Amino acid sequence: MTNKPITIAIDAMGGDHAPQITVEGACRMSLETSANLLLIGNEVKINAELKKHTYNKERIKIVHTPDEITMEDSPRIAIREKPNASVLLAAKLLNEGKADAMVSAGSTGAVILSAAIHIERIPGVKRTALGTIYPTYNEQQRENIFSLILDIGANITNTPDDLVHFAYMGVSYKKKLMHVESPTVALLNIGAEEYKGNDTMKKAYQLLASRPDINFIGNIEGNDLVKGKADVVVAEGMIGNIAVKTMEGTVEAVKKLAKMALKGKLIWKFGMLCLSGGIKKIMKIANYEEYGGAPILGFNKIIIKSHGRSTARAFKNGIKVAIQAVTDDMIGIMRDSISQFESEKEK
Repeated sequence: MTNKPITIAIDAMGGDHAPQITVEGACRMSLETSANLLLIGNEVKINAELKKHTYNKERIKIVHTPDEITMEDSPRIAIREKPNASVLLAAKLLNEGKADAMVSAGSTGAVILSAAIHIERIPGVKRTALGTIYPTYNEQQRENIFSLILDIGANITNTPDDLVHFAYMGVSYKKKLMHVESPTVALLNIGAEEYKGNDTMKKAYQLLASRPDINFIGNIEGNDLVKGKADVVVAEGMIGNIAVKTMEGTVEAVKKLAKMALKGKLIWKFGMLCLSGGIKKIMKIANYEEYGGAPILGFNKIIIKSHGRSTARAFKNGIKVAIQAVTDDMIGIMRDSISQFESEKEK
């Protein structure tokens, strides 16, 4: 890395609560960083939000555009009709070298399409991947309880080579941003045995098992995800998306069951009261707002997709993750490892 200050392009208009949350998150981050933050969006709306917060004026600049892609817009149609939308402009600035990373809480489809239009992929990579951090039982006894799963919906199907690329991307992310020295990698499949699954999964298993620079532990099933058996879980996009949505649905079901218990018998209420301290402790440990969003991996630049319903704290931490990824040259490490795999594959 050079000594040039890091610059982060922020889609200030993306997300359910933009620009309130995005601007507040940027303001908070400006007090903690030497990086420059470009707030891209409607200047009038952004300035109105800036007036509400304390921030470092040297760190924040506004790049005005009146256009934005809302969460209700069709990403493909909006990309064509709003070429100067904030998320597209963020990707354009990233491609032109005027920013080192971008962060958006906008529509996932709009973010991925904007990046695909303006930003090149890592050499050798044909498909990008959307990843997400999720809390586990921490079976491996790591310092943190989070695993990374990818792809979770950027693609429907993949080739074996795609899945190997995803593994390298995930390993680089875990090493640099989550400080795991030798991350374990697993394939999400319908059984633990190496002969399980379709031809893609079988071939991917063979390729991953042959890589000396990947700590591959084999296949895992859906019920193993929350155990934390693997630091990096590689999945085809449709399977990964279903798995993540199922975990999210389970969390919501547990919350509703707890509310039902509080309305029920006195002994249930007493039980919930006894558990409340432990539940609060678990929620504090499992607070994945610390990681701020999902990385979109495979592009030659850092792109962090924060949740559409992000809080200011979560969005701030998304910016923080982007800064750290640039500082640690995470993309360079991905490029090197994927290049090595591609060159050895051709022999």
